Amino acid sequence: MTYELLSDEELFALVRDENDEQAYRALYRRYDKRIYSYCLRALGNPEDARDVFQTISMTIYDKRQSFIDGSFAAWLFTITRNMCLKTLRNLKHTSEFVEDLHEPDQVESHSQDFLLRAELRKAINSLPEEFKEALELRYFDDLSYEEIADTLKITVSLAKVRVFRAKKQITKLLTPILDELQ
Repeated sequence: MTYELLSDEELFALVRDENDEQAYRALYRRYDKRIYSYCLRALGNPEDARDVFQTISMTIYDKRQSFIDGSFAAWLFTITRNMCLKTLRNLKHTSEFVEDLHEPDQVESHSQDFLLRAELRKAINSLPEEFKEALELRYFDDLSYEEIADTLKITVSLAKVRVFRAKKQITKLLTPILDELQ
């Protein structure tokens, strides 16, 4: 069987109904980087992100019977979001909040690129949480508006509005910087 040709939902049906390990591995390969990236952005710490990512991997398998219909990606990101929020609540009780969680891993050789990246990161972090989350799901996790709506438990039109408003705010914040760089 060629697992790569099957949809997410078809693969997960094999996992749920037939306990197919190959189907689970194929799904894992499709989503592992996106889920880990989401966890890292949400938590800001690679160690916490790895821990939550591993918990999510086990939870998906353990809760496989609870997914019946709809978008697998939306179901997966809903679980991911909820686990990250739960972890953040627990972390706030045990440690101080680190203001700048998204420093670049390595300095870009080109100073304008670095400046622009830093300003973009700052602009995204300044967005209201509901705009930031919708924007990140759309552009960092590559979810459709329908999947964003399912993940955030909102309507598709509200998902579109949030992404649009986030982009509008970012454009407003970055326009002076872009003008300065030209």
